[in-house]
Amino acid sequence: MTDRSGGARPRLPRLAIVADGLATLFIMAGIAVGLTDGFDLAVGRLHLAMHAAWRPFFWAAIVLALRNWRIPNPPSFSWLVPSGAVQWVMDRSAAPLPLEEVALFGGGRSPQKRATEFVLLLLFFAALVVALTWPQALHMADALPDRGDPLFSIWRIAWVAHQIVRDPIHLFDGNIFYPERLTLTYSDSLLLPALISAPFFWLGLPPVLIYNVMLLGAFAASGMATFYFVRALTGRTDAALVSGVVFAFYPYRYEHYPHLELQMTMWAPLALWALHRTMARSQMRDGILTGVAFACQALSSMYYGMFLSLYTLVVGGVLWLGHGRPRGALKALAAGACVAVVLTAPMSAAYLANRSMVGSRWLGTVALYSAEGPDFLKPHFRSAWYGRWAEGGHPERQLFPRIAPVALAATGFLPPLSVSRIGYLLGLVLTVDGSLGLNGAIYPPLYYFGSPFRGLRVPARFSIFTGMTLAILAGLGLARWLARSRFPCTIAAVLIAATAIEAIPHMTFEEVWRQPPHIYDSLDRLSPPAVVAEFPMPTDPVSYPIDARYIYFSTFHWYRLVNGNSGHFPASYEELTKREADFPSVAAIQYLKQRGVQYFTVHGAFMDRDRYQSIVMELAARGDVQLVASAPWEGSESRLYRLTQ
Repeated sequence: MTDRSGGARPRLPRLAIVADGLATLFIMAGIAVGLTDGFDLAVGRLHLAMHAAWRPFFWAAIVLALRNWRIPNPPSFSWLVPSGAVQWVMDRSAAPLPLEEVALFGGGRSPQKRATEFVLLLLFFAALVVALTWPQALHMADALPDRGDPLFSIWRIAWVAHQIVRDPIHLFDGNIFYPERLTLTYSDSLLLPALISAPFFWLGLPPVLIYNVMLLGAFAASGMATFYFVRALTGRTDAALVSGVVFAFYPYRYEHYPHLELQMTMWAPLALWALHRTMARSQMRDGILTGVAFACQALSSMYYGMFLSLYTLVVGGVLWLGHGRPRGALKALAAGACVAVVLTAPMSAAYLANRSMVGSRWLGTVALYSAEGPDFLKPHFRSAWYGRWAEGGHPERQLFPRIAPVALAATGFLPPLSVSRIGYLLGLVLTVDGSLGLNGAIYPPLYYFGSPFRGLRVPARFSIFTGMTLAILAGLGLARWLARSRFPCTIAAVLIAATAIEAIPHMTFEEVWRQPPHIYDSLDRLSPPAVVAEFPMPTDPVSYPIDARYIYFSTFHWYRLVNGNSGHFPASYEELTKREADFPSVAAIQYLKQRGVQYFTVHGAFMDRDRYQSIVMELAARGDVQLVASAPWEGSESRLYRLTQ
């Protein structure tokens, strides 16, 4: 009996085969129970029930322990990998596993060919993005998925562009939630995407256009980064293209279509590429590039920065063992870690300074956003093919990966395995379990003992790395298959088409104002910027997103705002909304003065007509309120008032 690499294998005793098979059945049952609510099976008088996923895994462990005690050689499941697959972990002299790093250091392409390839690749992914987000391309400057989180993201990137050239020392002191400080740290600050988009704000392009270009560009950039990384591993363009499409249009992206920071995944594949290079030749340059790519990911999305740190620890550990435990690689990665710390230090310092304000996420909230097994079978409502089964899914926990990504990734599970495949198989286990949050094995100790993880609200967001891992495994598996095929380009084209067709979404958009009401023109010349309150205010946490439109308006004038919208709401804001519930009462107006408010607005378009007329009449009868400006807007009227003593 021989393995696929030509090495001789000892023949398995029949008892070992039976035990391995029984353990496999237990493991499959555990996975099935974990992904569902379990099952009840009745056959005649026989009744079988299974609702706890740990039980079949427990029995699998018992069977494997007994089997390997009685028959230690060869160990269980040794047929999955080439001979010597276990020994290389413990014995440096053992025959090494294949690394599957075919083209880590380039394929000898000239600069002209690389530039041409880059342009063609960009056009390819841009065309797919336009097609699979249609009709977004028709409304780039005036439509968004909704008027909540996208408007908040526009404020974040616009604020950085505004403040970085005026007062960078106070970059994190956003103009919302006045008089609170460090308000940019109430959510992910989106620093790197903001800096990339800043020149377009300085040129005066429409904010909604800039946002949409960044959003759709993240789809394309993530696909391109995955392409380059997988081709570095496999040396095959066809397999890498399939991988890029899988990751660029993974269903998670449509679930989080309104969240700009959660589309910023292009740096993770580049960090892995640099990590492979560091392990392969232990050069300081590659270690530093790993640190730079990691820092770019953290500066683009804090969630992904923390998740990537765990992911690279697991995958990097396997690569380090597979390359013979090179000490030089550890030194290079240590240098890269130092670079990453320096690059992220300003952001980290701001968040640490505001830790007492933001605090830890409530355990109940983290539990709510921790995935459960059935969530991996629940599609998102934006899916054109599977959206009909989305009813009843939890927000941010509709994690069905679709059929094509899983089927393509399955080709990477087939033996013989390599160092890279083992690393990414373990990475897949990490990401799925991490998505389970407090329901999994990895996340609870991270929450209780890992301080930065206590600030994360949604562990299920770990599943984007599940998508990236599926894409990588798909590329590794397809490369082997396509190398043996007579028509590799045709097969790759069919697989890309199948993946793209399954990814077709059902998209809806809301029109967004290109300009705010003209009443704000009266605030342009005030220095320092005026302190403004906007009405109507939200009346409860469910209606807090209404303030997203006000902070969007502020990007045109940058007045200081007592309103605000973010991932965290300070106590002062909650008190504000309670005290202004009966606006414009005497007590409500007096409280505005106590908060330092100089001006306030009333927008008839955002409230009932009779309510608006009643407010206007009450304000007209007051002696401490002066009408500054009024302007028709959205079929109604907006007014700006000044508070007098």
